[in-house]
Amino acid sequence: MKKRIVTAGGFIGILFSIWDSVIDKADSALSEDHLAGFIFHSVFSMKTFVYLLIGGVSGWIISLMIHKINELYREWNDF
Repeated sequence: MKKRIVTAGGFIGILFSIWDSVIDKADSALSEDHLAGFIFHSVFSMKTFVYLLIGGVSGWIISLMIHKINELYREWNDF
């Protein structure tokens, strides 16, 4: 479950990077020919790596919190 949450966080980070790049270029008109190059350029940038890292770390923290809550729940049910 931990790997799935971290992977989902990384995927959301990549999607956010693409969304951020599209919003940055929203005022300029893109033709269909330049759209594929734009997406390729925006996906392979340092910003995407940073968002991927933030998403992965966020997913790891969420999985850690879920694990701790499950431990507390089991501990409280043992009494």
